[in-house]
Amino acid sequence: MRIDIHDVGHGGCTVISGPQGHRLMLDCGLSVERAWFPSVAYHGKRIDTLVLMNLDEDHCEDLPYVWRNCPLGAIVSNSTVSAGALRSMKAECGMRDGVNAATAILQHFGDGMIGDWSHNLGGVQWHAFWNCYGIDFDDTNNLSLAVFVCFGGFTILFGGDLERAGWRKLLERPAFRAMLPTVNVYVASHHGRENGCCDELFRLCRPQLVIFSDGPKQYGTQETLGWYANRAIGIPDWSKPAESLRQPLRRVMTTRRDGTLTIDVTAEGNYLVTPSKRLLAPQPAALGQVFGLPAPNTLAGFVGR
Repeated sequence: MRIDIHDVGHGGCTVISGPQGHRLMLDCGLSVERAWFPSVAYHGKRIDTLVLMNLDEDHCEDLPYVWRNCPLGAIVSNSTVSAGALRSMKAECGMRDGVNAATAILQHFGDGMIGDWSHNLGGVQWHAFWNCYGIDFDDTNNLSLAVFVCFGGFTILFGGDLERAGWRKLLERPAFRAMLPTVNVYVASHHGRENGCCDELFRLCRPQLVIFSDGPKQYGTQETLGWYANRAIGIPDWSKPAESLRQPLRRVMTTRRDGTLTIDVTAEGNYLVTPSKRLLAPQPAALGQVFGLPAPNTLAGFVGR
């Protein structure tokens, strides 16, 4: 399985490609600065399931063009949020192209699970949890999906834009709590912002790596790297020289600093993380050859569970 967490600044777009060619797209944000658009990068390629984790513009900005240019098998969103509910939540701040497209799709096809969807995409399993509109919350952030993607003993959790209150509500569900100890990699909610930091979540979840999908720092609420680093185990950073024959660890990676992040996962659940931005010189090839380590151009990786 390959996971591409695309660098779309303060937004989200991740594509998971399974061993049999299935594609799962989580959100369809874009980057004007980098001139990167999922509707262009995946033009004409089938997306078996598009999951709209949060019905805010930064998560669905390219939806009108993904809808037009990419064959879609299914669209999944919070099934308690109807077109009318979305309009109500957006009444004060207004709706732009992406949210307008999501509203039109919900209005025409109905709420939640649209099309030919399956929890198993060629061996890649995904599971989504969400809070209920009008009962639990009436804001889009806390109605975000929390999505687990699993393959070969590896699990990655995507937190959408969930805030602390939303996490606490999901933690009341036994099925959600049961999956948290399996998490290897956590993509932090709300782009790593402070209001997504939930201590109770990490009493059950101890990821090896935390990832932020974020843009340039603009607010004090983005200063959470240390908070998350204290709650992650860390993975070896092969871009740095060994210290006493041990590799330094990397606990947090960001699209802002590291660019698009690619995670390759084996059938056994081992995985390797490769950033598109090369910040440091690669380690000598001989060291990797002697110890059987990942390729020298790989900045960060983890082998074994």
